[in-house]
Amino acid sequence: MKKSWKILFAGAVFVVAIGYLLTTGFSSDSVYYLEVSEVLENPAKFNQKGMRVSGDVVTGTIVKDFKKQYLEFNMSDEEGKAMKVIFNGIIPDTFKEDIEVIVEGKYDIDGQVFHAATVLTKCPSKYEAEVDEKS
Repeated sequence: MKKSWKILFAGAVFVVAIGYLLTTGFSSDSVYYLEVSEVLENPAKFNQKGMRVSGDVVTGTIVKDFKKQYLEFNMSDEEGKAMKVIFNGIIPDTFKEDIEVIVEGKYDIDGQVFHAATVLTKCPSKYEAEVDEKS
């Protein structure tokens, strides 16, 4: 009888430990996925919180310095709202004007700028397979 209680107790401890790890892991590493307008409509809600933001690179706003690994640009969404993005790191080869990007990082409400830790570019349509439509 004592052996079964020990196994039951060990199992309960294991389940509680796994539950605790899952709860704390998801809450600290959770990342919001938003549009530019969602961030700008309520910046205080997202200030200094990790998030991913999608939008299009605004033409004429790109400042690049490959030597210093510095990238600055504005991105906008379908609603036309735009925010400034600063990224320090290796600039993707496919990064250019008028493409869709996803940036991951934190929004700074005081500087009104998004500090990106990662910049992901969507693949250009030339890489997509052509669909052969046959009647």
